[in-house]
Amino acid sequence: MNEDVKSRIEGYTYWDIFEDDVEKRTDQEILTDISELMENAVDEVTERAKQNDKNVDQVRRNVAGNYFEALVAYATVDASTESGLRLLHNKQLASTDLKNAVPTIGGENETILSPDADLVYYDPEGGPIFIITCKTSFRERMAQSGMWKLMFDVAKYTCSDPKCPTHSYSFSGEFEREVYMGFATVDFYDDVGSKDIVDLFDFGYAPTVDAGTDGTAFPMETLLDHIQDDWSSVE
Repeated sequence: MNEDVKSRIEGYTYWDIFEDDVEKRTDQEILTDISELMENAVDEVTERAKQNDKNVDQVRRNVAGNYFEALVAYATVDASTESGLRLLHNKQLASTDLKNAVPTIGGENETILSPDADLVYYDPEGGPIFIITCKTSFRERMAQSGMWKLMFDVAKYTCSDPKCPTHSYSFSGEFEREVYMGFATVDFYDDVGSKDIVDLFDFGYAPTVDAGTDGTAFPMETLLDHIQDDWSSVE
């Protein structure tokens, strides 16, 4: 289970820039130091982009988003395997065994809308599905991810009132399993502590959150603890 996650990440174009720093750290340290790891790579990524005649700003944006997500996946894959959880990283849910378990909006001959699912942790045998959307900045598309959480909550609610908003959504798929939605962010602008949207999510992780802080946001390295206890401490 999860054997291909690290090998796919290690094949990324710019992974060698991160590799030395990653190998010096434990999984917990990768998550604790994730902001530093991202910042340490900026100059070398910039230089390589120039050498290859690439658009520097575009490369830096792509690396920031894709490699933050990759670092989180890399640091959590072993804990996931030890806990009997499969980790999906950067995969379309429609191409996995969860294609009918996580509802989407839209049916045949329609545009299919599905939630951001950068990282997905689940037991193949059954039980809850834990979806994490990864963003370097909390401002970046986090409201969109929060709306998915709201829509899931509304759609699961059964109501006999014909005017109830639950009847306004047409979901494909069934809620065969509980779906929990969270976020992970570097939080470059230190937004997590000041945004009400944080409380829309079941859980979230950022290096800017201190241990013991009230609410649904936790220090980044706490993700390992939650994987090991199947998020039972936050459900």
